[in-house]
Amino acid sequence: NVSMRYIYKTFYLMLLGCIMVSCSDNEKPINKSEKKITIKMVTHGQATDPFWSVVSNGAKDAAKDLGISFHYQSPQSFDMVTMSQMIDAVVATEPDGLILSVPDIPALRKSIVSASKKNIPIIVINSGSEIMEEVDILTYVGQSEYEAGMKAGEEMLKTGAKNVLCINHEIGNISLDQREQGFRKILIKNNVDVKTVPIDASDPSETREVVRAFLSSNKGVDGIMALGPLGAIPIVSLLKDIDPQKKISMATFDFTPEIIDGIMDGHIVFALDQQQYLQGYLPIVLMDLYITNKNTPAYKKLETGPSIINIENAQDVLALSKKGSR
Repeated sequence: NVSMRYIYKTFYLMLLGCIMVSCSDNEKPINKSEKKITIKMVTHGQATDPFWSVVSNGAKDAAKDLGISFHYQSPQSFDMVTMSQMIDAVVATEPDGLILSVPDIPALRKSIVSASKKNIPIIVINSGSEIMEEVDILTYVGQSEYEAGMKAGEEMLKTGAKNVLCINHEIGNISLDQREQGFRKILIKNNVDVKTVPIDASDPSETREVVRAFLSSNKGVDGIMALGPLGAIPIVSLLKDIDPQKKISMATFDFTPEIIDGIMDGHIVFALDQQQYLQGYLPIVLMDLYITNKNTPAYKKLETGPSIINIENAQDVLALSKKGSR
């Protein structure tokens, strides 16, 4: 399979070629500035979250392909105070472009407005698309989390589950809240009971024990929906011990090689894929084109998902996932 980054690189080069060909003999195409472009990205991704390493890989690959100076950073844990401080520090360096995830708009609003007032172009990824109602951003690259939640609910209904546990690994993250809201809407509409348990994503052992205790006192649970891999991976390990007959239908948003392995051995029924590599790669390309050629996306939302990964297609993405590009 051809890596998505080469597809977009080819598209980018073809676009530049078209620009050059369209210029008349007396005109010169717009050239890149002699100064090397610097783009900085700040996300809420926890250092232990494998999802965000793929986002970072996509951005780094795009920057390498395009010859851009790129810097990525995130808090060690889900910490909006630290993240806002990181954004403020980045804004003070006056980068050519800024790429942000916005999981908590009230907590990050001041920092984002500050960047906008300094005329730093902004692209939002993964979460917080609603910020565009307050701040001028080039585009949002990600998925509609509420609709993804409804898609997850529809898929869970197919398993026949009637008593579902939802695992939230980042309380306060607007994206996870929207996923859960969409998920609940579909299931409750179809008379499925849904309960939510918050976990501490930094401690997989604690996650296993919290869920073990819940399942022990709620014997009727026949479905589990994790809102992300940090909740899913420890629970898959738990289910291998307490549910060898796979009576509980486990599913998750997003995936890692461990999640794919879980799908292939039957402990996970499906995962929702928002193609996080694109959430890293595409903003770099779009920002570069804006800075060098004043191209602006026609759509304010470029959706990268969701799609479903299940036993039918898991093998196809496993090798790419282990390489860090899916």
